[in-house]
Amino acid sequence: MKNLCVLAAWLIAGAAWAAEREPSLSLWIQPLSALTLTPLAASEGNTFLMVPGGANIPLSPTQDLVLEITPIMSLQECEGRCSTYGLSLAVGSSWTVLPNNSGGGFFLQPKLGGVVARDSRGGENTETGTQLSLGLDLGYRTKLGPLFLAFVGGGSVGWGWNVPSSSQSVFFSLWDWPDLARRENKVVWDLNLHLLRIGASF
Repeated sequence: MKNLCVLAAWLIAGAAWAAEREPSLSLWIQPLSALTLTPLAASEGNTFLMVPGGANIPLSPTQDLVLEITPIMSLQECEGRCSTYGLSLAVGSSWTVLPNNSGGGFFLQPKLGGVVARDSRGGENTETGTQLSLGLDLGYRTKLGPLFLAFVGGGSVGWGWNVPSSSQSVFFSLWDWPDLARRENKVVWDLNLHLLRIGASF
């Protein structure tokens, strides 16, 4: 009887250990852009809002499908009202290379991303730029109960269409307010400065 009790306790503990490591869906946002760039733009009399968000969808204990979406809005006084509206989308696969006990760890995330942005100056001169890029993110993620945390950095390179000549990419042009008069198709590159993703796991 004692041996049966020991076996039962061992099985229960093993099931609990496995359950703790069961892959789970995580939804997250990156709040640092709104907390830093938005006040900075406001101090100069402008409006800027960018809130990246996304989801980690588990495919295995060490691999996630990662979806990212970033809406961007920028308003600035010029000769009339200047505005920029953009949308960035990305899909990638996150591979955990050094897993930890919480179901996270150090990871690599190759991804494919696209950006479209529409600039308007005074309601008359309007231009639309697009780009498609391949990127790689590196980082560390962990789960503290239902809390999801990831610390991320990376970069991407690709090709852009109708990109402002003075900007390194369509994405970067969303906040550096380049001269719209000169545009070209060219190689583009970006840095991923998400730095912190915070959300919930279900």
